[in-house]
Amino acid sequence: MEENQIYEKLNENLLNLEKVENEITMIELAIYQKSLDDLKNKKLKELKEFFEQKANYYNQKTEKFNNEINRNIDEYELQIDKIINAYDSLYISVFKIMENALDNQKIAVANIVTLTEQRKNEEPNDMENTKKTIIACAEKKLNYGVIIDECKARREWCAEEAIKNIEEIFKNNIYQLQVYDDSILNKIKRNLINLFKGKSNYKRFLDSFESNYLNEIKKNNNSKILEIAATINGVEKQMEITKNQISNKYSERISA
Repeated sequence: MEENQIYEKLNENLLNLEKVENEITMIELAIYQKSLDDLKNKKLKELKEFFEQKANYYNQKTEKFNNEINRNIDEYELQIDKIINAYDSLYISVFKIMENALDNQKIAVANIVTLTEQRKNEEPNDMENTKKTIIACAEKKLNYGVIIDECKARREWCAEEAIKNIEEIFKNNIYQLQVYDDSILNKIKRNLINLFKGKSNYKRFLDSFESNYLNEIKKNNNSKILEIAATINGVEKQMEITKNQISNKYSERISA
């Protein structure tokens, strides 16, 4: 097989590889989104069951407190959506960087094919310069491969971090089936207290949940979102520096 045929085959293989990579990436993206959606639904279900459990303890009907309960649930869901959106931004940012690296790889291989064909009709001196450019293009392709590998690792890390931090920030220590003393005496005592104070106690619990637990979630959530934003900025800067290094290395190769 002639040299230009080898490079043409390489270009074809690269295009096929990109197609496979895109399919894998779409599957990974779907799994990532499904896992976060399932986690969100699980957290919301836990919260609703917790409110129901507390209502039963105070001998109350949740329907009478729909406004307070829905307000808490809506804010809880809003906070989950905020951090999911932040991680989505990180995931997409990394994905775009990887796409750009793949495009640059294709350009490098296409240039190799063109230069190899061009080299056949050149004078010896020109052939040497073209050879240097071909080697520089090959090196550029390999260097962009490093960026692609880094992006794959970043995507995996992003998915793992999203699940881990949502579990931590929205962990429901409150979601624990309480063991109550259900002796006859305590049942009578609790029923008497609930008869007079059950409604106010449950209302106080809902207000406390909003002012204490939700505020703590907001604080931790905002801190993590700022951290994610800094990570996005850091990744983009790092990749821009790497791209400049690849470009400078290419220039050095062809001018040597």
